[in-house]
Amino acid sequence: MIARSRSLLHNGIVHAPTGRTAAVIGVILMVVGMVTAPGTATVTAASPAGRSLVITVVGVEKPKVRVRGPGGYNKVVRIDSVRTLRKLTPGTYTLTAKPKGALKPTDAVKKVRVRKNRSIAVTFRYRGPDVTPPGPVTDLRAVEITATSVRLAWTNPPDRDFLQVQVTRRGGTGKETGNLVLDDNGTGLREDGLSPNTEYTYTVATEDEAGNLSPGVSLTVRTLA
Repeated sequence: MIARSRSLLHNGIVHAPTGRTAAVIGVILMVVGMVTAPGTATVTAASPAGRSLVITVVGVEKPKVRVRGPGGYNKVVRIDSVRTLRKLTPGTYTLTAKPKGALKPTDAVKKVRVRKNRSIAVTFRYRGPDVTPPGPVTDLRAVEITATSVRLAWTNPPDRDFLQVQVTRRGGTGKETGNLVLDDNGTGLREDGLSPNTEYTYTVATEDEAGNLSPGVSLTVRTLA
């Protein structure tokens, strides 16, 4: 049985959205000498002479970066670790790193200012597709058991990209008529229509925004006679 929010489907699995909207980190501090959060592009002072733009790439070999600037300057350069563009016209430049296969830049630097007496350094960091599942739920427990119903609770992981849980129930007599009904906050469920004095195993797995699924945490309960 799959349930999204309060909707129910009948195929053995239930999904519980967290209700959180994934935060998009896209703010870059365009101040020379100031560093942004880890994993983003940064803009810092550089040592070459003025009118220079130093482009550094980390995490991928020879990607392309488009550079636009004053006077119709429009150039696509291939970066082999580090590349310096010299004798540029002072003014504002926009740099956009191109994806390379499955690897994408974590961020793009926009509107950096090249000055007559100061160079600017820009670093792009690349990362591959997310293949790491979120952490598991913790404190999975039965909070109520009757002859025909079970109510479970747990704590969701703190991962920022955590999306929802999938709950699977196994066991029983095959005559169960119940549905898995999730709490609104996605931290528990209730199932009615179970058979008395019967053992059931519930497995709660976590899923992130990239679709990675954790192995799951299981709990076996027995309904009352």
